[in-house]
Amino acid sequence: MQITEAELAVLNCPKTNSPLSLSEGQLVSEKDSVHYPIINDVPWLLKNPLHSMVDWTIKLNHFNQVLTDEIRVLVNEIKKSSGETARRLTLLCEGKVRFQQQVTQLVAPILKAKVASKPIYDALSDRAPHTQNLLSYEANLYRDWVWGGEENNESLDIIKKVIDEQSINNILVLGAGSCRLAYDLHCSLTPKLTLANDINPLLLFAAKEILWGDGLTIEEFPLHPKAIDSVVVTHEIESIKDTPDNFSLLFSDATKPAIKAASMDTVVTPWLIDIQPFELSQFLAAVNHYLPRGGQWINFGSLVFNQNRDALCYSIDEIKDVALKAGFEIEDIKQNTIPYLKSPYNAGYRMETVWSWRAVKVKEVQLKKELENLPDWLIDIEKPVPNNRTFQSFAFSHQLYLDIASKVDGKKSIKDIAKKFAKERSIEPNEATSMIKDFYLKIIRESH
Repeated sequence: MQITEAELAVLNCPKTNSPLSLSEGQLVSEKDSVHYPIINDVPWLLKNPLHSMVDWTIKLNHFNQVLTDEIRVLVNEIKKSSGETARRLTLLCEGKVRFQQQVTQLVAPILKAKVASKPIYDALSDRAPHTQNLLSYEANLYRDWVWGGEENNESLDIIKKVIDEQSINNILVLGAGSCRLAYDLHCSLTPKLTLANDINPLLLFAAKEILWGDGLTIEEFPLHPKAIDSVVVTHEIESIKDTPDNFSLLFSDATKPAIKAASMDTVVTPWLIDIQPFELSQFLAAVNHYLPRGGQWINFGSLVFNQNRDALCYSIDEIKDVALKAGFEIEDIKQNTIPYLKSPYNAGYRMETVWSWRAVKVKEVQLKKELENLPDWLIDIEKPVPNNRTFQSFAFSHQLYLDIASKVDGKKSIKDIAKKFAKERSIEPNEATSMIKDFYLKIIRESH
């Protein structure tokens, strides 16, 4: 897998919006010699690439801490168990040990960058959304390349029913994950170039091993295993081997374009527009950037928006108006119900209602100011921290917790503490008792 001329022709420096060239294993901005690494053969095109490496290194460290603790607990539980319970726990423990090694090995290329001394706050400017960690959408990897044939085929068929196949030269798939849908679209539509873009290195590196490497061995842990032998399932995913040269992977943020304006004639957003962190019209301004007038945007997936404001959690009836303001005219919207993550090893799955449409870019929309997942005062440490309701509420609630915790002296009962607390705070004794019991219960649960 190498950077091809076709790929290089559309890539752009996300910091200076200038062309990139290949030099000594890196991508270099021709304008001011900004360097971008190519990690595990995948271009890493964020404005501050080392900062994002710090972020994912922290996420890997957290993953390892959590897994190590889970393994330690399982080892202790095995010692106290017998029979089939001991067998189940042993299988689970051994699987987690293998899984920890597999994930660490997949993400290891990031660790080669010497960025450990970078201050943590520097990493925030290119930090992944807080909902993104190493195992975000991990189940999609197994669906894509092991047992998801039914869902994969239906997804491809749904998209092909709305896409205009006659006008396709270059396809950009935003939120490609472990890349099965992007790969299927590429093989079915045979464009000159397909770019599969994502911000999760685990999924992209897994796809790289499957598409160009020696394949992948990975453990699956079904949420509700059907039997003891399904608590952990080892998957040996074979290499595709004959992946076309004009199919490429790209690590970049869809909202901070690292691709030349109007250089792609088709953009596909599978299962993305409702989980990305920004208000939809802001995100669509970035999608608009990638396409020329007349270019097509293909959407596929759910509409379960997770915004702080109800006004931004759009229904299907509002989508056309939002899209039009972002420069897109949506053609017929189709609705389908398909299985979602139907693992043969899991006791349950759900049917998901998905919407698909083809939208045509009808006007240019200027990109908003640079979108960040975090407030500017957290990134720029010289700006004042606002004394807003968020901090006031946090301070008030935690002062209450500090007050309750400080009353524990080894002598007073909950009844005694609640009585005194109720008097000091002028609240009902029953309310104080309930609040204190809930607080102590939370402490007990978090300590185990």
